[in-house]
Amino acid sequence: MAHDHELPPPVLEEVSPGIYSYVQPDGTWFINNCGFVVGSDRVVSIDTTSTEARTRAYQAAIASVTPLPVATVINTHHHGDHTHGNYLFDGAAIVAHRRCREVMMATGRIADYSAAFPGVTWGHLEFCPPTQVFEGEMDLVVGDVTVELREFGEVAHTDGDIYAWLPGRGVLFSGDLVFHGGTPFALFGSIEGTLRALDVLEGLGAEVLVPGHGPACRGDAITAAFDDQRRYLRFVQEQAAAGIADG
Repeated sequence: MAHDHELPPPVLEEVSPGIYSYVQPDGTWFINNCGFVVGSDRVVSIDTTSTEARTRAYQAAIASVTPLPVATVINTHHHGDHTHGNYLFDGAAIVAHRRCREVMMATGRIADYSAAFPGVTWGHLEFCPPTQVFEGEMDLVVGDVTVELREFGEVAHTDGDIYAWLPGRGVLFSGDLVFHGGTPFALFGSIEGTLRALDVLEGLGAEVLVPGHGPACRGDAITAAFDDQRRYLRFVQEQAAAGIADG
């Protein structure tokens, strides 16, 4: 992405045996996080990345850990920084909420983000929507790990958000419901819905949180991440209410 400073390299961390976070600093808009679960015969990836080069680097990180193929890619929501790299996982099932696919299909192409993110080297990108959809809940079993995919039943960060919860390991991949250390937004969704989603996520009691943007965290840092995001979103609501009241 275009920055006035050199960004640190991505950080690959085994947050639980066979479960990895892939965090891309500095975690600002369109510089997202991914993760993957290594089973006995296949790999499941949570999200992809925004550009060809970033996704190929992510694939190289997976290959540095295991020679097993990525059989499934989970899209936590439709935004391009999490879905642009879908096409590079040839042969993998792309799993998402039904509304995520519908929103992507309504566009039917890779969106032009050049105005918002000038100077980015996007590389070769191909539109690749989800191939397997669900509503409500879906479980994926990867070796001895169960990945619970759940929706919120309402619009939050986007229409069609899901999260990936690994209850046996206490690991939560929140997608963009959580921006850790960055500015969250609900441009395609609902601030009130996002606040309610945060309550659901915090109630899971995760030991490790891998947010959609920003560093993975544990312990008190998880509570702080939720509190910071709530504080900002409520500030936006309060400022909007004051502006409306002032005409």
